[in-house]
Amino acid sequence: MFKSLIWLQEVGSTQDFVKEKDMPTETVVVANLQTRGRGRLGRSWHSSEGGLYFSFSLYCGFKDEDTLPLVMACAIADYLESIGFVPAIKWVNDLYLRGKKVCGVLVERLKDKLVVGIGINVNQNTFPEEIEATSLRIISGKTFDRVGMLLGLLNHIQESICRLSNHGFSAFRHEVERRLLFKDSEVILYTPEPVVGILQGVGLDGSLLLLTQDGLRSFRIGELSLRAL
Repeated sequence: MFKSLIWLQEVGSTQDFVKEKDMPTETVVVANLQTRGRGRLGRSWHSSEGGLYFSFSLYCGFKDEDTLPLVMACAIADYLESIGFVPAIKWVNDLYLRGKKVCGVLVERLKDKLVVGIGINVNQNTFPEEIEATSLRIISGKTFDRVGMLLGLLNHIQESICRLSNHGFSAFRHEVERRLLFKDSEVILYTPEPVVGILQGVGLDGSLLLLTQDGLRSFRIGELSLRAL
């Protein structure tokens, strides 16, 4: 699936680079540093040196493509588990370690393509105080080879995209649910109106399932947080 690689020292955003250059689908663009890294809902993504930031594109039209952010989070979680970590998936596109964000996924549409951006905190030692983030190095005390990590991740990503295309999201539902952050806890989902409920899991379409005072409800959009006691 991935036949060429462009590795940049610095770029505004690998996501914007792929979109603006309209890169071929078999090309992966990686950067050591992003000056305008961003995540879901236009939020900035702290992209200091030491992280792994990359983007690529896919042609639209495959089965259950709307669930791609969750599937990519699941693929990355598979890889992190294979090297000894225990990640949790925060619906709909983030990965957490020990209660702090370690990875984010961004999927955007460009004409007949979906552009996928992934940012993983790998070898950073510190983060700004206002950011609740961690890195693989902070958790493990080890320094990681980002080239080897990228190749391993791409293998997991390629396999997951093929599985999604052939079998749909149902092939991932159980894997997502067993890693789901806040599962069986009382949460608030901002849609943007706040909805309070017990997080039950995810539906066959990747929607979030909340048990509310009005019964079981499903949501396709929203920002999730744990309800404070």
